[in-house]
Amino acid sequence: MSKSIVTALSAALVGTSLVAPGVAADDGALAEVVVTAQRREQKLSEVPVAISAITAQEFQRRSAQSLDDIQAMVPSLRMVDIGPGSQRIQLRGVSQYLGQATVGNYIDEFSVTNPGPVGVAEVQLIDLERVEVLRGPQPALYGEGSMGGTIRYITADPDLETPRGSVAAEGSSTADGEMGYRVEGIASFPIAPGVAGLRLAAQKRKVGGWVDSPSGEDYNGREVTTVRAKLLAQPSEQFTVSLLGLYNESTQDSISFSLDGLKTAQKSITPANQKYTLGVLQASYDFGAVTLQSVTGYLDQSSFARRDIGPFFNTLFGFPAFTAAFSDANGTFERVSQELRLTSRSDQTFRYLFGATVAEGKGGGPQFTTYKPAPFPAFGIFNDRFDPYVKSETTAIYGNLEFDFASRFTLEAGGRYFREKLTQRGTTTSFDAGGPGVPRTSTVAGKGTFSTFNPRVSLRADFDGRLVYASAARGFRSGGFNLAQGSQNPTFDPESLWTYEVGTKLSFLDNRLYLEAAVYYQDYTDIQSTNVTPLGGTAVFNSGKADGSGVDLALVLRPTDTFRLTTSWGYNDVSFTTTAVDKRAGDPLDLVPPNNVSVAAEWRPAKSGNIQWTVNVDANYTEKGAIILRQIAALGFRAVAPNDSRTLVNARVSADFGNYEIFGYGTNLGNALKQVNPSFAAFVEPIFTQPRTIGAGIRYQF
Repeated sequence: MSKSIVTALSAALVGTSLVAPGVAADDGALAEVVVTAQRREQKLSEVPVAISAITAQEFQRRSAQSLDDIQAMVPSLRMVDIGPGSQRIQLRGVSQYLGQATVGNYIDEFSVTNPGPVGVAEVQLIDLERVEVLRGPQPALYGEGSMGGTIRYITADPDLETPRGSVAAEGSSTADGEMGYRVEGIASFPIAPGVAGLRLAAQKRKVGGWVDSPSGEDYNGREVTTVRAKLLAQPSEQFTVSLLGLYNESTQDSISFSLDGLKTAQKSITPANQKYTLGVLQASYDFGAVTLQSVTGYLDQSSFARRDIGPFFNTLFGFPAFTAAFSDANGTFERVSQELRLTSRSDQTFRYLFGATVAEGKGGGPQFTTYKPAPFPAFGIFNDRFDPYVKSETTAIYGNLEFDFASRFTLEAGGRYFREKLTQRGTTTSFDAGGPGVPRTSTVAGKGTFSTFNPRVSLRADFDGRLVYASAARGFRSGGFNLAQGSQNPTFDPESLWTYEVGTKLSFLDNRLYLEAAVYYQDYTDIQSTNVTPLGGTAVFNSGKADGSGVDLALVLRPTDTFRLTTSWGYNDVSFTTTAVDKRAGDPLDLVPPNNVSVAAEWRPAKSGNIQWTVNVDANYTEKGAIILRQIAALGFRAVAPNDSRTLVNARVSADFGNYEIFGYGTNLGNALKQVNPSFAAFVEPIFTQPRTIGAGIRYQF
C-alpha cells in the first residue's frame, strides 16, 4: 500500500460511507453502483455525499428482510425496533428518544416521514433495487425530517421487454422459540412490449416468538404481509410515467419485552400492529435541455400499541396503587403531497435543479388508560382518555447549483426554504375526577407557523476517479406545542444542526479495492429536551446544546475473482456541552453507540458442474449506548439506562443451479442475548436481540 494511502487512512482524511457493489464486472473489478441521491443518476463514487448504497444482492447475502437486519453494515446508523409502528432511527448520533423523527424516510420519491402519533412506515426489503442511506443533513433536496440523514427505498421497475419473475419459500426455527416462515412471489411482464409493463410483488412472513410469560409461551410472534404493484409506461423516449401502489401490515402478538431475553413478568399480552396503504404517481418529460418531473403521493397509515404501565405508576407513587394498568394507543395518519422539479442535463458544465413541494398531513387517534382493578379512585390526576390531533401544512421551495471549473473542481450550493403551519390539539377526559362516574374534560391546543432556510455548500475535486470533497450543511427539526395539562412551556422552537465534513472516495488495484472515509463535526443547538412531570407526563423544552466529531469508514476489497471482503466502521463522539432539562454537560445523545463495526466476507468458488456455490459470513459489533433522563431520578426511576454492547455473527450458504437456488442461513449464531432497548420509566422491561435463528429455503426464477 502506497505511502499516500496510509497517510489518508491514518489521518482519517475524508470521505463517505459504504458502497455495496453487486456482482463483479467481467474483468474481476468491483461493479459500479448508480444512485439517484442527488435527484439525478450518478455513479456512487462521484457523489460528494456520505452514502451507503445497499443493493438487492446484499440483502440476499445477509438474509435481510428489513432495515433492522442491515443497520450494522451502515456506518453511524442505529435503529431500535420496539414493535410495529414504533421504530426509532438515528444517523450520526442525531438522536432523541422522544419527539419527531430526525431521519427522513422516502419510498421512491415520496416522503413517508410524519409528525403524527404513529411511527414511520415500515418497509420490507422485497423486490427493491437498492436502499440509499444518506448521512448528514440533506436540506436542499430532502429537507423535512432529514436532519441526521435520509433513507431512500428504491423499488424495482418492470421490464418492458421480457416477462420474468421468481417465487421463494423458506422455514426457520428460533432458539427457545417457535417456527417461522416466509413465502414470496415476484412477477414482471410487458403489457405493451417496449411501451408499458407491470411488476407485482407479494410476501407473507412470520417471525417465530421466543418470549415466555406467566400466561403463555412464545407470545411475541410477529407476522408481516406486503403487497406491491408498479406500473411503468414510456410512450416516447421523452415521456415516462409510473404508478406505485403498496400495502403493508405488521402485527405482533405481544411486544418483545423480557427480563433476560426469554422470559417476562408481564401477565397480559401487549399487542401492536401497523398497516398502511401508499400510492405514488410519477411523471417526467425530457425537453432536451431540462427535464420536468412531477411526484404525487398519498399515505394512509394506522397503528395500535398496548403498554403495561402498572409497574410504572406503582414506582411513581411508591406503593402498589394498581394491580394492573394498561395504556392503549390508537394512531392514524394521512399524508398527501405534490412536488414539481426541473432538472438540467447532467453533461453540462453548469447544472441546476429547482423544485417546490406542498404537503398536508393529519394524524390523531384516542389513547385509553385502563386500571384493573384500582383499589383507590384515580386520584383525579390520571388520563383515562386522551384524544390528540395534529395537522401539518408545509410548503418548500428548493434549489441546487453545480459548476465545474479548472477541469477538476466542482462547486455546489443549494438550499431549501421550509414553512410549516402546524395545528395541535389534545383533549383529556378524566373519569372519577369529579366524583364516582363523573367525567371531567379539558382541551389544550396550539397553532402557529414555523419557517426556516437551510443551505448546503460543497467543493469537490476529481483526481482521475479519486474524489475529495468538503461540505457544510444545516439541518433542522420543526417546532411544536406541548399538550400536557398545565405545561410551563406551551410552545417549543425548531432545532438546528450544522455539519461540517471532509471526505474521499478512492479506487485502487485496477478497481479491486474501493475505499470511502469521512470526518465530520456537528454543532447541534436549541435541542428539544424532554421534561417528565411529577405525574408522569412529558413536555418539550429548547434547553440543550451538543457538539462533537465522528468518522465513517468503509472498504470493499476483491483480491481474487472468488473472494470479496467488505468492512465498515462508524465512530461518533457527539455530547451535550450544556446542562439541559434532561441531560448534563458531557452526556451523549440517547442510545448512540460510540462505535459500530461490520465485517463481511463472500466466497464464490468456480462452478462445480452446473452449481454455483456461495458462502457469506458477517460479524457486526455495536457498542453500548444509554437513554438519559436525569430528572426522573427524583421520581424513583434510574436516570441513566444503558443497553448492551453486542457482537452478532450471521452466515448464509447457497447453491445456485441456474433457474433455482437452495439456501440455508443462520442469524445470531452465538445466540447472544443482549439488551437493545433498556428498561426505563414506563418501559419496565428491556428488549433483547432475537435468539439464534436457523433457516433454509428455495428460490425459483423464471
